[in-house]
Amino acid sequence: MCAAFSPQAQAASEMDLPEVEDNAEFLEQLMAVTSRSLPQLELQDQYTIIKELGSGTYGNVLLAEHRERGTALALKLMPKERTERRAFLREYCIALCLSAHAGFLNTLPIAFESPTHFAFAQELAPAGDLCAIVQDGGLPEAQVKRCAAQLAEALDFMHGKALVHRDIKLDNVLLFDRECRRVKLGDFGLTRLEGTPVCAMSGTLPYAPPELCLLEAPETLELDTSLDVWAFAVLLFCLCTGCFPWDVAASADLRFEEFGAWQNSTVGGQTPAPWRVFSAAAQEMFRRLLALDPNRRSPAIEAHKYLSVAWLVSGRGEQDRDTGLGSQGHGQEQLQSGPGAVCDKASPTKSSGLAGSLEGAQAGTGRLQSKLGKEVGGGEVGAEGVEGGTRRSRGGGEPVLPTVASISCHTSVSTAPIPISSC
Repeated sequence: MCAAFSPQAQAASEMDLPEVEDNAEFLEQLMAVTSRSLPQLELQDQYTIIKELGSGTYGNVLLAEHRERGTALALKLMPKERTERRAFLREYCIALCLSAHAGFLNTLPIAFESPTHFAFAQELAPAGDLCAIVQDGGLPEAQVKRCAAQLAEALDFMHGKALVHRDIKLDNVLLFDRECRRVKLGDFGLTRLEGTPVCAMSGTLPYAPPELCLLEAPETLELDTSLDVWAFAVLLFCLCTGCFPWDVAASADLRFEEFGAWQNSTVGGQTPAPWRVFSAAAQEMFRRLLALDPNRRSPAIEAHKYLSVAWLVSGRGEQDRDTGLGSQGHGQEQLQSGPGAVCDKASPTKSSGLAGSLEGAQAGTGRLQSKLGKEVGGGEVGAEGVEGGTRRSRGGGEPVLPTVASISCHTSVSTAPIPISSC
């Protein structure tokens, strides 16, 4: 059997699925259709493996070439001994639906299982990920803004589908050129629908928001898009400075404690040392995206309001402003709204479900005939009402001017500083 296009995409388009009321039900139906039609193949019979592109707890990503068609693609292999069938199906189906937007890595309608692995195919990102280009001192401001513009739109689209990525980090932003004129968000292994309860983490990342860091077993937190917004802001800080702002967003971390005191101050106080490299407008943007109360966090798309103003106070930031943003789908004339302007996409619009996304992603390969029966409803669900979910200690004492930790790439739980050169 040729695995150029998986039969589950055709099966999904041909089935007369009934109208469903929400994204959760649609996702379940799509996973069921995919599971029933998932072909059994031997990897070596269909593909020539060229090299490994990456690996992790999930499995491996391989650069492969289809033996008959000669098409190069990225194959994500997930070992069955460590991957539940349902987890594979969920990740593949979500990735397939999100492919309708240019801000996400394109997932091809190619999926199969071998005796030992599940696998699906994605487009190649020839320039690697953000870890490959971040240096001490950060990236040029124009380059950071290109990333910010594209990622904000991708998150706005994703959050509009009531999906929470949960793993926004340097490793998961894929590059199609080293100038960041085209970047895409990938890796949806942790992505879940908004409102899904999650447990306390076994480890922490500097990207994790305080309401998640404060969770203790057996407490749970209902997923909210504000978790992604926090991680997005931390990622932008990393791109600008080459450093993390803290190791963990908890009161035990002096750098976060100082930031929290600054956030909570009602009168102008001393700006913490790591944030003094930013202009007043950029500080305002970060404080809105990193609001300690998840219900008060601005949506990621609000970063668009600040694209036309300087972010960095150094000479580097000033000279970078003249290089243009030039990201795909963004003409310079479209990015001239200042921080005080009203953004056209002030908040995610939950008016289109996953079914509509899948139809867009499958253009040319068959369209799914069912659609959501109504709009996705419900407001933001933050940490309110979760026992212990908003506990926070604010210590006093003299402010400490911290040395910001180095970026630790390609890790899920470590908080130990690792030199940037190890990325």
